[in-house]
Amino acid sequence: MLASEIHMRDPWVLPHDRAYYLIGTTGDTWGREGGGFLCYTSPDLVEWTPQRQVLQLDDPPTWAAYQFWAPEMVARDGRFLLFYSSKTDRTRRGTGVAAADSPLGPFRNLSARPLTPLEWECLDGHLYRDRDGSEWFIFVHEWVQCVVGEMWAQRIAPDYTELVGERHFLFRGQEAVWSNHVIDGPMMVRDDAGDHLFWSSFSAQEAYCCGVAHAETLLGPYTQSAGPVIGRDGGHNCVFRGFDGQLYTSFHRPNATPEERVCIERLGYAGGVWRVEGPRDR
Repeated sequence: MLASEIHMRDPWVLPHDRAYYLIGTTGDTWGREGGGFLCYTSPDLVEWTPQRQVLQLDDPPTWAAYQFWAPEMVARDGRFLLFYSSKTDRTRRGTGVAAADSPLGPFRNLSARPLTPLEWECLDGHLYRDRDGSEWFIFVHEWVQCVVGEMWAQRIAPDYTELVGERHFLFRGQEAVWSNHVIDGPMMVRDDAGDHLFWSSFSAQEAYCCGVAHAETLLGPYTQSAGPVIGRDGGHNCVFRGFDGQLYTSFHRPNATPEERVCIERLGYAGGVWRVEGPRDR
């Protein structure tokens, strides 16, 4: 099937061993049923094959029982880590991590609690490796609790089971001219010019959309893009480099259940400006 036929929010693409692995928010997005994440594979970013649910739930549930959102899959030291958001009737929404020996799982939680602060409503955690090799977790303190959503960063322990050291505030929603109080979907791209943190919000002109904040270092200060990079009711993106050397971004559009579908387009950067350059050539 084509990406445009896949019903998914927050699509994340992991290139690994000459195959692409696609994972995102699937199943009972807003309800209370348990679930996990259905993974798809592709040799070329064009034709996708559904595989299986990759997350093995805690039994009984610890911090994650329903509303499984925004998974991000990364390879580290011969295994795979799956960062995702969820909640229970007893706990606030948080983002935690599971691990597996294969990108198809089964992923099992590394801890009985999320990585994010237990007293906060949090979502959309993103693992980032800095220039010095240190690893950080970038996550959102959600607007439903703090009124205007906030982006935060904190170092993550070498075994990925907890956040350590000082927590650092990066910026909040409404700081970009194109955004409102919502902030979600952090995705960091690093190059010689600094750090480019993609994030999503809502615009009166574009509805759901995704822009980028630039800083010389992870902890900022950040300068927001003048407008969205992804608009027309699309956002929560992933950025990855294909096996052809091209930079791509994946995102969902529109931002309305159950109409959302996966989009994968070429991404370019020139003159300090990021641009979506169109769908992948077949």
